[in-house]
Amino acid sequence: MAEETALPSVPDAALEALLDGALAAHGIAPEPAWRAEALVNLRTIADAATLVRSLDLGDAAEPAPVYHP
Repeated sequence: MAEETALPSVPDAALEALLDGALAAHGIAPEPAWRAEALVNLRTIADAATLVRSLDLGDAAEPAPVYHP
């Protein structure tokens, strides 16, 4: 059975920096409502990623087939 490890949550400031960097890199000037919605989506993705990363599958579970030529 998978063992769960407690991981810290991603800080809001890190998500804001990620969003600001992505917007600047692509030259996008968002409307304030878009920014708030984008931050909510980033928080949801970060929380889901934290949950997945917290599960230790061990060495026996292979997450995907490995190609061997």
